[in-house]
Amino acid sequence: MESTLIDLIRHFEKYRSEIQSNSEEDNLASFAIYLHGQLDLQRLESKSFEKDQWKTFSRDTLIEMAAAYLGKMGRYVDQYARKNLPSTPIENLDEFTYLILLLQVESITKSEIIQRNVHPITTGTEILKRLLKKDYIAQFPDDVDRRKMRINLTEKGRVALFESADTTRRLALIASGILTNEELIAFVSTLKKLDLFHKKIHLKYKNLDLTAVMTDKSILKQISKK
Repeated sequence: MESTLIDLIRHFEKYRSEIQSNSEEDNLASFAIYLHGQLDLQRLESKSFEKDQWKTFSRDTLIEMAAAYLGKMGRYVDQYARKNLPSTPIENLDEFTYLILLLQVESITKSEIIQRNVHPITTGTEILKRLLKKDYIAQFPDDVDRRKMRINLTEKGRVALFESADTTRRLALIASGILTNEELIAFVSTLKKLDLFHKKIHLKYKNLDLTAVMTDKSILKQISKK
């Protein structure tokens, strides 16, 4: 019992030194997340996760495993968000992804932000309606094409992002899990590569009809690479 307590104190001292007296991180919840990650890392270090162990699997098996793991990762993050975001001004991940994008631009058309978030028009429109109702965004006609509506982030929307920042940061922290900086760079680079590939398909085949997609020779050539 004493050794466990001493081990816990050592973890806490290490945590305090790493956050460098950051008041926002100096709380029990932040330490619990940190400790969970440290314990998971210790468990994983006792196992082999080198690339060589995957070389025995066929490409088809690896593709199926990758798709399954990606799907699970999304559901994990969604579960964390559903439990924690409702207590903030931003109620769900969809609202966050729309608002954070608007934080990076002066304004954008409704259709463009929906497209960037890869949502169906009806889904994206409903999200924008909720944000407009909350006064987190404002809309106005495009100067060039008056038929289009542009949107931007309001001051109230900026405040909502700021007040939700602690929770969204924790979501990002737990989502990245125990990846080292090197692993995280490789992971983001790989996801970016996949995103660019699928973005081209999405723009050309918005209905995501796989029959049409799989007849595109340029796409077939890329996915057939070994």
